[in-house]
Amino acid sequence: MRRALIAVLAVVLTAARAQEAFGQCSISTLEINGALTLCADGGDAWQWNGPNGFTSDAMCIDPIANGTYTLRIFDGVTGTWSDPCSHIIGTPVVLPTCSIAGPDSVCGDGVVEWCAPAGDLSYTWSGPGGFLATSNCVLLSVPGSYSLTIADPASGAMGEPCTRTLFAKNCSLPEPPQPPPAPPTAVQCPAPPRWWSANCSPRTAHIDAFSFSSVAQKVDEHSALWSFSGQSEGLCDLLTPRRHGRAFLAARRQFAALHANVAAAELGLIDATGRPVGLTSSMVLEGIQGIPAGTTLATWIAATETRMLAMADGSGRDRWIKEECRRIRQQARAINFGSRRGGCTIGMASELAEDDDDDLDDLVADGSSALISGGGPSPFSGGNRMRWTLERAGEVQLDIVDLSGRRVRHLATGRFAPGTHEFSWDGRDDSGRSMQPGAYFVSGRVAEDRVAQRLILLR
Repeated sequence: MRRALIAVLAVVLTAARAQEAFGQCSISTLEINGALTLCADGGDAWQWNGPNGFTSDAMCIDPIANGTYTLRIFDGVTGTWSDPCSHIIGTPVVLPTCSIAGPDSVCGDGVVEWCAPAGDLSYTWSGPGGFLATSNCVLLSVPGSYSLTIADPASGAMGEPCTRTLFAKNCSLPEPPQPPPAPPTAVQCPAPPRWWSANCSPRTAHIDAFSFSSVAQKVDEHSALWSFSGQSEGLCDLLTPRRHGRAFLAARRQFAALHANVAAAELGLIDATGRPVGLTSSMVLEGIQGIPAGTTLATWIAATETRMLAMADGSGRDRWIKEECRRIRQQARAINFGSRRGGCTIGMASELAEDDDDDLDDLVADGSSALISGGGPSPFSGGNRMRWTLERAGEVQLDIVDLSGRRVRHLATGRFAPGTHEFSWDGRDDSGRSMQPGAYFVSGRVAEDRVAQRLILLR
């Protein structure tokens, strides 16, 4: 009698859900004579998994134990299986947490071992070339992206899958000698892209060729956004500014310089002047627009990597892609310039004055007739006079902003008559405090035009 009732209810459910979208997975609960039954809402074939190894290919099942019951539905029209859906019987269980531990690169015909969290769990690995495994640890030699899913056989709970990429490592380069560690009190100075690209030529290099080669190899290993076999020429290409280039390339350039700074810190790099160069990935980022307080550099890099991989072809013309690339570039540039305190400005003044990213043409509107002049890109120490010209009366809004896009000083607001108008900035913020040396911008609108003028403040 119970089986007949279930069969009738299954037919009713199928008819009632016939109009639902193909490929969706959902479960209905039925109570018949005090017993609970789980039924798939439609489909042409079914795969059930549950606690203690429970499996079934029926449309409706009777749960035999507490735990998580997972279902996938086959749609005969499209010939596809749905994503899994699940229903918990009894007290909810804790889903297994997926993580992968092991080296992130392999060289030549070498082998690395990756391991998932140990326990009474089941494991499903997949990877390049049809790689499959069900063990806690696996031995890998083929570079590529691998996926892992962890399940708890006792409860039937299955955690969210996680992925990790194994990179190819160029082992033909000799291991770099370990330099002496920097003194504990030394200030680590990040360097902008132009400083790093200067090392592409022996005539302008700040560090020796072997050290730069070691940095290039680490930069290649650390990111899936590029692949240049760890060669110095590949890093130099990433650091080359593209005037009139796409917003993605400008963001990638600053992101590559940021990876170079992290690699330099890992290598304990010292430049020709004896200054430690680099950034530690554990540092906390503070005061950068768009980055929550307390965020570590490693966390920001991981999140930014994911966003940039989604835009990796760099060909998108959508407004949101351009805005996202601009935001990434501004944040990375603010990190690469650092605080400029504790001696970091010394010896880097020329790079600070010259490195405007060479990609800032997208900050100025095409065909702008409003000009800001008199300030120029050359360094100044305060009291710099500038001017703008209006062809006809219009609204003006001008501010001083820092590299992260944060406004530090309001300059002008209101409607102005046609002609030339002068203004100046004394190097102080709205509260009257002297600003730190570095690059700033006069930014805003003059009439209908968006304008931007770079300034270098020195003390």
